[in-house]
Amino acid sequence: MGPKPFTIEVPAEVLDDLRSRLGRTRWPDPLPYPGWVAGADIGYMRELAAYWEGSFDWRLQERAAEFVRLRHPAGTRPWACPRR
Repeated sequence: MGPKPFTIEVPAEVLDDLRSRLGRTRWPDPLPYPGWVAGADIGYMRELAAYWEGSFDWRLQERAAEFVRLRHPAGTRPWACPRR
């Protein structure tokens, strides 16, 4: 049994829910350290979440991922990679 093709189709309701949750993110107060010293920079994370919520084209990413649409069956060789 070899790799099997599949299609990426995330339901609109799932993306709507994701956008809603991104918009409701409860951000922590800034830490007294600059930038990335104590983890992810909150300002950067806010910008990233706003991008995913508002202008990131999820459907474009689905189409772009179509070139890698083979599912390899699970087996006794977890290191095996599917090939076209």
